[in-house]
Amino acid sequence: MRRALLTGATSFPGMALAERLLKLGLEVHAIVRDQTDTTWLARQGIFLHPIDGTAAAIDEAVRKSRPNITYHLANLYLRDPAPDDIQRLIDTNVTLGAYLLDSLIRRGFINFVNVGTFAQFYQSPTPRPFNLYAASKEAFETILAYHADLGLNATTLILFDTYGPGDKRAKLVPSLIKALETGAPLPLPAENMVMDLTYRSDVAEALYLAGAGLIGRPQDWQNKRFAVSGFRHAIQEVVDTLEEVAGRSINKLWGEWKVPMRHIDIPWQGPQLPGWKATVQLKEGLLQTLIAGPHAP
Repeated sequence: MRRALLTGATSFPGMALAERLLKLGLEVHAIVRDQTDTTWLARQGIFLHPIDGTAAAIDEAVRKSRPNITYHLANLYLRDPAPDDIQRLIDTNVTLGAYLLDSLIRRGFINFVNVGTFAQFYQSPTPRPFNLYAASKEAFETILAYHADLGLNATTLILFDTYGPGDKRAKLVPSLIKALETGAPLPLPAENMVMDLTYRSDVAEALYLAGAGLIGRPQDWQNKRFAVSGFRHAIQEVVDTLEEVAGRSINKLWGEWKVPMRHIDIPWQGPQLPGWKATVQLKEGLLQTLIAGPHAP
C-alpha cells in the first residue's frame, strides 16, 4: 500500500484516518468539493483534488492519484431532511460514490473500503434503514455490490458513535464537554439509553486494517460487512465518567431531550472486524479529549 485516496477527508473519522496513513508513510490524496475548507489537509501535505461534483472531475482525481486503496467516507447526514434537502442527500451519499466506483473499475484501481452506519439496521439484524440518510447509504451499498461483480475488491465497515479530540459535530460527547465548560443546562434523554462509542484512534486503525486486509488477503474481506464496535455504555455512565475525569459536574436535565418515536434502542451487532479490537477505554478517551481542548484539529 503506497497511495491512498480518500473522500470525506475533512470529516471527523476522515481526518483521523489521514493522520494514521501519513504516519505510516503513505502518499495520501483527498477528493474535496470546491467549497470545502482544506487548510488542515494542505498543512499535512495531503494531495488535494477539488471537484465540482461531476463524473469527469472525479475521474480526473482518480487518474491523477492512482490509488492502491480508496477509502470512501464522504457522506451527508440529515436525520430528518426537508423535501428541498433530498437531492443534496442523494448527490452526496449515492451519486458521488457511484461516479467514483465507475472510474475506479474502469481504470483498474480495485481496492475499496466503504463506510456505512449502524442506522442501516433499525431494530433489525439485517438491513432496515432507520431514516432517509440510512436508506441512501444502503442504496449505495447495492451499487457497490454491482461493481464487486465487475471485479471491484470491496468491503464495508459499519461505524457507530465515534468521539475524541477535534470532534466539532453536534454529538453527545462534544455537547457534554461544552456544557461542562459553560455550565449551561443540557437536555439529555433517559439515563439508560445505550451507546456504542469508539475512540478516534481506534476508528483510524480499523480503517487502515481493512485496507491492508483487502490488499493482503482479499478472500477474507471481499463483499463483506464488518462492525467497528467499540464499548457499549449507558448514557448515565458516559456522563458520570466525564464528570469524574473533569472533576466538575454537568448541569443535566435528564429526560428533557425528547427521544423521537422512531429511534434505535440497541445498536446493531454484526461480525467484528478481523484482527481489530477497540483499545481505548471510555475513561482514557474522555480524558484525552479534555486534555486536547476545543481547538484540536
